[in-house]
Amino acid sequence: MPNDKIKHGRSKHISNYGGVGSLIETTDNSIIIETFDNWGYSDLNEKLAHYIIKDDRLLQRLKNKFPNLKHLVSIPTDRDSFLHQVRPKANYFPKWFYCTYCNRFASYFEWKNRWRSAGKNLDFFNPPKCSNKVCKENHLEQIRFVMTCSNGHIHDLPWEYWNNRLASDKSNVEENEDDNKNEKQSGPQLDYTKRCCEQQDLIYKISRENTELSGIWIECKSCKKKANLKGIFNFEKKCDGKKYWLGQLNGKFHEEECGITMQPSISVKLKTSNSVYYANTLSSLYIPELQNPLSTEIRIDIDNMVESEQFTTEQIVQLISIQKKIDKELVLQYLESGEIKYIPDNVYRQTEYEYFLEKEQPDNKQIKFRVIDCTEQINGFSKLVKIDKLKKTTVQTSFTRNEPIDIDSILQDQTEYEYSVQRQSVSKNNFDSKTLPALESYGEGILFILDKSKLEQWEKQQDVIERTEKIKFNAESADWKSHQIIAKTLTPRKVLIHTLSHLIMRELEYVCGYPSSSLSERLYVSETMHGFLISAFDGTDGYLGGLSNLCNDLENLRKIIESSIFRATDCSSDPICIESEGQGVGQLNLAACHSCTLTPETSCELSNLYLDRNLVIHNEFGYFKTMID
Repeated sequence: MPNDKIKHGRSKHISNYGGVGSLIETTDNSIIIETFDNWGYSDLNEKLAHYIIKDDRLLQRLKNKFPNLKHLVSIPTDRDSFLHQVRPKANYFPKWFYCTYCNRFASYFEWKNRWRSAGKNLDFFNPPKCSNKVCKENHLEQIRFVMTCSNGHIHDLPWEYWNNRLASDKSNVEENEDDNKNEKQSGPQLDYTKRCCEQQDLIYKISRENTELSGIWIECKSCKKKANLKGIFNFEKKCDGKKYWLGQLNGKFHEEECGITMQPSISVKLKTSNSVYYANTLSSLYIPELQNPLSTEIRIDIDNMVESEQFTTEQIVQLISIQKKIDKELVLQYLESGEIKYIPDNVYRQTEYEYFLEKEQPDNKQIKFRVIDCTEQINGFSKLVKIDKLKKTTVQTSFTRNEPIDIDSILQDQTEYEYSVQRQSVSKNNFDSKTLPALESYGEGILFILDKSKLEQWEKQQDVIERTEKIKFNAESADWKSHQIIAKTLTPRKVLIHTLSHLIMRELEYVCGYPSSSLSERLYVSETMHGFLISAFDGTDGYLGGLSNLCNDLENLRKIIESSIFRATDCSSDPICIESEGQGVGQLNLAACHSCTLTPETSCELSNLYLDRNLVIHNEFGYFKTMID
């Protein structure tokens, strides 16, 4: 198993497309990231303090879903792997491989047994290689297909039965031109009672002439039975509840009763498909005033005393305060869980919004910022917050397959949860975990605040309301539940601020040299919030101080903003784009496409949806119509 070293960045362990349970493409083959319970944190005890990320505000929010949660722990580095034997674990998935020389097709474990039987050292088996002498240890190719279910399970296809079809199977029959083309074609019908023969020896062959799925077939060298892959995406099977990301127990991978009764309960996808995995992550900006100053070492000492069950709360407070010479109130505050309740994302962000606008920079300079009044200098904006030092914590709580969920549903109680897709926890302990994996990033940014009076007057215009209603209608009619839920809170203000954020990020790339992939947005939109944060964090090209320093010259920043507005008036896809009644996924964008408004997926909070540059630039109802005139 590829557990020695996973050769990709730490940030990919917690992102929109990576994390526990995800398939990651490496230079060797694709792997599935195992639960962080297997990474080695449980063996550290006092040394765990080295990995703890302190963000008590985020920790308190997470306790609504994780009542026993004690710590957020950082993703280990290569140095950590060497010093403490803490490293991300993974195993190969899909499990089936074929040799491009001899065409032999078998599971990972069978290939491994053949390598051992050939007298070769298992230490040199990974990445998987063919043991056939003629193949000269050729690296094996991994199969490209997987099966997923809406409960979050993932499987290999039953390749050992693929060439053993039932009499009712019609997937390899030539289509009749008179057949109803709108009718869904039936997938392969397999006979699971036995394999094709007792001496099964499969080969995986690819036609050089036929580039379709019918040009790929599975054949047994012993009995000559064969079947191609035609109709594979219509293949149906009951889910077996496999949980490969939990690793092995007594030589077997974890599985559970799936619970899906409808058929089909599982669908076939390419392993690189976006719908194979959606990470459920939450991010938080660090606010010093809402943190307990206890060190990570003291926190571990308190936890050990609690778990030993030898001390009362009063004794713990007394002993720690005397030994460590700290205030009793801090110890008591850490021991008390406080009020645990569900906090919607907008309420959580309201705290950050108000802090940056109403508070002074802390003396310890854990974060550095200052508020700038720009009402006179920059049209349409009232304030800017120049943030020179910013800390963000991102934590993964769970994941889904087949369909994403909205951010407010990540921590929602099951009784209020509206989705058919189920959340799978990143821990073996499900939602009783005491730790969760997190990523701590330092960076800089600018918080843009729109002019409240101008915004309130603008959003009352009938044309503005009607355009927003078009997007809402398309979202309510979308296939994905997440779009239907987001539609309930969609307002002209949200579409405007989201579009404006994209336009300015794109302009920073043109004018200032920042790649747009190095920037990210954080939207603050509600009845009392009307702003957006553009930030750059360590590990990106933007974290050089150049982003926040733009606020030192408001005249230059005004020109950048005006340039972004004027650039939005001209799209290479116009007039098709500017007159669009719906484009993109689910028709959830109006006048917005890759040529004028969209940014890299990693930069956008809403998957490049709910955008319309007409709300910004239209000469009759656009927010910046006076600038355009």
